[in-house]
Amino acid sequence: MRSRHWHILSMMLVLIVLCISCKDDNSETDSSSPAYDPSKPVLVSDFTPDEGGAYQKMVIYGDNFGNDSSLVNVTIGGKKAVLISVKGNSLYCMVPSGAFSGIVTVSVGSGANMKTTTANKIFNYQKKMVVGTLVGYRNEYDNQGWKDGPFEIAAGFRNDGCMSFDPRNPDHLYVIYDGADIQLLDLENREVSTPLSRSRFGGHRLRSLEFTNDGEYMVVSVDTDAGGTGNAPSVYLMKRNADGTFNNQGNAQLVASYKQCNGATLHPSNNNELYFNSYERGQVFRMDLNKYFETINNGGTWSGNLASGNYTELFTIQDTGWEFKIHIHPSGNYAYIVVINQHYILRSDYNWAEKRFAPAYVVAGQVRSPDWVDGAGASARLNRPYQGVFVKNPDYVAEGRADEYDFYFTDCRNHAIRKMTPEGIVSTFAGRGRSGQAADNNVWGTEDGDLREVARFRDPTGIAYDEETNIFYILDTVGRKIRTISMEDEGSEPGEETEEGSNE
Repeated sequence: MRSRHWHILSMMLVLIVLCISCKDDNSETDSSSPAYDPSKPVLVSDFTPDEGGAYQKMVIYGDNFGNDSSLVNVTIGGKKAVLISVKGNSLYCMVPSGAFSGIVTVSVGSGANMKTTTANKIFNYQKKMVVGTLVGYRNEYDNQGWKDGPFEIAAGFRNDGCMSFDPRNPDHLYVIYDGADIQLLDLENREVSTPLSRSRFGGHRLRSLEFTNDGEYMVVSVDTDAGGTGNAPSVYLMKRNADGTFNNQGNAQLVASYKQCNGATLHPSNNNELYFNSYERGQVFRMDLNKYFETINNGGTWSGNLASGNYTELFTIQDTGWEFKIHIHPSGNYAYIVVINQHYILRSDYNWAEKRFAPAYVVAGQVRSPDWVDGAGASARLNRPYQGVFVKNPDYVAEGRADEYDFYFTDCRNHAIRKMTPEGIVSTFAGRGRSGQAADNNVWGTEDGDLREVARFRDPTGIAYDEETNIFYILDTVGRKIRTISMEDEGSEPGEETEEGSNE
């Protein structure tokens, strides 16, 4: 019934808009309506709908609004609304972001002839998730470079990368860059630093960063041919310093070698199963890190190359030259394999008896078919999906579902954040803002605000999620920023920029 009610209401709004906007959309004057009369009061008798969020369309009814939109100002919750059209006894506008108090005010006229009135009821403003900017900027010449320091002045964020929270410090968010170093975002102190350089990992391309399940070690994968097949460095471990930090004074230990590794991750079951891959033939490898720790703790020398037999090849995903990352479900029951350069996602189910993953099968997208299409399974289309995170869905928990998690991932060349349900249904969660597209015909951009109506990204790659605060963090690579997706905050404005960030 509720959905039907909103459908009817939407149709009524469309009819009203057609009536209000019967003249040229660019005209501010409607000669068929009486002009504003400053000798009479301005009245607001009603508005519809009574509730909604940012960018909700609203019709306000009353009297003496006039026929010149340049003389009309509408505020909702103290925020200026976008006025679409006005006609005598009705006007059509859009609810602004942050209209928390819900007070609706209409002013008509100018100077001494201005009259203001306030509606006798409150608009029930409903908060929603919005995109914001945490740190970073891009000036008109894109020469801002890399700058550590407070969020207000820090810059960089310009390479493809992955993001990962420190499991022992939820305010520490690491960003590892392909072709650059490892940055740390200190969310509590609002500061950016570069504690680890790629030189600590042989100067190779850095591809992924995760942590062992106990949080004692950082797990870093690198991409190189140096040393040849079976001997090229693939995965390093770095032990946490005594003070709990990671920095260049730490000792990175090479634990696995093959060649052209794109990513490494550990199974969440606390049995130290390491999974890593190779671009060479799309291989997925499994290593038991318990053997490494036993060898080192007993004073032995570890060899992690192919000839050592300390890891095994489980399967290949498709063909040669497949760039991909492995994301294991929190339950450990399965993993998604995000194939970056072939635009699709596979699923590999975990065999608990054998303690290994089985050969993978397609769950979203289609090989070599880049596009933007929301849909189920192979009917969906992706374009360079990069990193993903599992996010618990409270509705699934309430329903008692076996799988309580959706999978959110960056879809780089679609300039969007996508969501995939456990059933493989892909939708666009954020980005590709419709209002921005209408202005410049680009699906990419830098606007903050409503997830689909306003917000746009530009080649996002990294993504992380803080379950406690319900905030997503996005590496907006070509935008040169770290963006957020979070619930509207009454203490801040979505889309606020730093002083340096105003030069876009």
